[in-house]
Amino acid sequence: MPRGSGVTAQRSASDGRPVRHGRRQRYGRAQEQRYGQVSNSDRALALATCSAAFSISGLTSIFAGAFWPVVGLGVAFELGKLSAVTWLGQRNGGGALGLACGALVAVLMVVNSIGVYGFLSRAHIEHALAGDLTVASKVADIDARLSVQVGVVTDIDRRLSQIDTAIEQTTADGRGKAAMVLADAQRKNRAELLTARTTEAGKLADLKVQKAAVDGERKAVEADLGPVRYLAILLGSTDEQTMRYFILIVALLLDPAAVLLLLAATHRGRQ
Repeated sequence: MPRGSGVTAQRSASDGRPVRHGRRQRYGRAQEQRYGQVSNSDRALALATCSAAFSISGLTSIFAGAFWPVVGLGVAFELGKLSAVTWLGQRNGGGALGLACGALVAVLMVVNSIGVYGFLSRAHIEHALAGDLTVASKVADIDARLSVQVGVVTDIDRRLSQIDTAIEQTTADGRGKAAMVLADAQRKNRAELLTARTTEAGKLADLKVQKAAVDGERKAVEADLGPVRYLAILLGSTDEQTMRYFILIVALLLDPAAVLLLLAATHRGRQ
């Protein structure tokens, strides 16, 4: 066996040349560790980027009067947080500086969670409000038109009833000839009223169909919250309370996951 620092040497049965396995194995392990480090770092940075985008968008909603300054502030916060996390992973966070960086990261994570909560809450409220406003405006318009149309049809029915009542009353009084004269005089008017009633009744039916379609839209809007509603029933809570808690859980988990992944990647790279 040739001399060397732990290198295993064997001779090939064919040509007798030494085959070194230890160096190749160490090289392979190093490659695997490097690949794993890069892969974990990429995942951590992707998750951190997603969390930062949500947070900055939410912060701009909270401080709507200063959009671009808030965007710049959010970017600076995120870059500072990632730099601190990388330093902690490489230095193991010892000493007073490590404690200060850890406290800074914790505070920035809270700020990030507030921004993410604002972003998700705004998305939920805007979607629900847009659907409710659209449906409510359509319902109000159709209800008003239905009320008017019902009044028109009711008035035509009343006028027809008056004509029929007058003819019946004349006939009941024994004035058959007078009843026939009255019927002939009102025949044209009654025919016009019947035609108008048929037209207005058709319009009324169309409005009822439109109202049914709007009711379907309302149910579709309510169906968007179907999973939340079932979860609320399971938990014995209201839809809004369940949605708030769910958004809070997502907001609290997103940024810590990115920070922990980045810490794991940098700590593994240090080893």
